[in-house]
Amino acid sequence: MATPSTAPASATSRKVFRLGVFIVLFIAVYSVAWYFAAEYLRRQIVAFFEGGNPAAITANCEQPRIGGYPFRFRLNCDRLSLDDNYQGISASFGAVRAAAQIYAPGHVVWELDGPAEIRSARGFNTTIEWDDLFSSFNASLSGLDRSSLEIRDLKAKLISTTGPLQLELTAPHAESHIRQQEGDLDYAALVREATLAIGGQPLALPPASASLDVTFADRGGLLQPALSHAQTLYGTNGEIRRFVADLGEGRVLTLSGPFSVGNEGLISGQLRIEIEGMDAWNDALGTAYPQMKDTFDDINKVLTVMSLGRDKASAEITIRDGVASLGFIPLGEIPPL
Repeated sequence: MATPSTAPASATSRKVFRLGVFIVLFIAVYSVAWYFAAEYLRRQIVAFFEGGNPAAITANCEQPRIGGYPFRFRLNCDRLSLDDNYQGISASFGAVRAAAQIYAPGHVVWELDGPAEIRSARGFNTTIEWDDLFSSFNASLSGLDRSSLEIRDLKAKLISTTGPLQLELTAPHAESHIRQQEGDLDYAALVREATLAIGGQPLALPPASASLDVTFADRGGLLQPALSHAQTLYGTNGEIRRFVADLGEGRVLTLSGPFSVGNEGLISGQLRIEIEGMDAWNDALGTAYPQMKDTFDDINKVLTVMSLGRDKASAEITIRDGVASLGFIPLGEIPPL
């Protein structure tokens, strides 16, 4: 009786063995490469935080921890603080958690705990609290390409250090988006059911939802550390593609048009305004600002004539160095940015 050949089984065993050795070697090489990359990333982050960046921004990441092996890089800090010496801004936050997939290290998603305290040499301090903050950004070697931010249950307070101004804003949902686009800076924001208080007194207006879509010409460099210190919003031109404020019950206001910001922070522009529910807007604003009721009544009469008696109208608002007017009717002054 012939003995069965073991050659096929032996060949298969050798292939399985080679495959196993290859897998082990691949895992070993991959692991070493990941840890080298993680250490390089850690050194770059530390250098950036210590001011080794073109914008001279210094930061402190308490108890930094790099992790995420095997398929991502992750950075956790117990607290985060920042100092921007060029812009005169310092800020402190709670814990931060950031992560990027190993195949797309430029796309980072992160979460930040509150509260945030922001202090500016321009004369204001801000405190911000939230329940959840989620964000992501796409970065290249030159800087940020785009970034998005979403906040839930926002509570913000801005206090002027040079005057009596104090603003408080609350909103269950807010988000913002920013990007470079052919050298320009595009910014969009959305807030839902926001309430505002001035000097501790809530405005006598219902919760409002608002959205903004604006472009700042030739200011894309604000997202690049090598250029940001040389670019400011002062002395720039831009366009409000669309600003919408909605008080509900058919009260909708829309603004659009070009604007400019002078070297002293004063705004100029020619904006088109569209108002739906004019009578309802007039009643709401007259209740919130009784001292200006006569002005609101005059504006409502002019708009009613221009719209041929309809409850929807459009007009042009002229702003020159912070002074706004609707035709011959002064609307007030816009404080410098």
